[in-house]
Amino acid sequence: MTHHKRSRVGRLPRWQRITTHVIFSLCALSGLLFFLRHELGLEIPGPETHGYLVAHGVSAAFALLAFGAVLPGHVRAAWNARRNRVTGLVMIGVLAALMGSGLLLYYGSEEWRDGVVWSHWGAGLLVLLAFPLHLLLGSQAGRTPSV
Repeated sequence: MTHHKRSRVGRLPRWQRITTHVIFSLCALSGLLFFLRHELGLEIPGPETHGYLVAHGVSAAFALLAFGAVLPGHVRAAWNARRNRVTGLVMIGVLAALMGSGLLLYYGSEEWRDGVVWSHWGAGLLVLLAFPLHLLLGSQAGRTPSV
């Protein structure tokens, strides 16, 4: 049986890739469920609205750790290899916006709160599109034979 060697530039170890994807997914799902229940008033089965907010806050703390862990190796290696740069930059920008707006939700001025809430929702919805696209394009780039 012949195995094709895939380009591993910037590819995370399996354990880190799976852990990062699970953490980001839990953070996104809990944020989305909170949004649907709190802002849109939809009846979502499960915990009370506050429970989704707590799950989102806890998973966001772990998402920050995961993001920080991929920056030194994954991002730098992929950047130097000129791979998946556009969606990578979008991910970094959106995650930075989510971090900043998340901090402002807790520590920012009450006068800014409504705008910050909606910018956080917007960035969160954008990351729901950007992260799967980033994964898809990254996996396709890994299948492209090197010359």
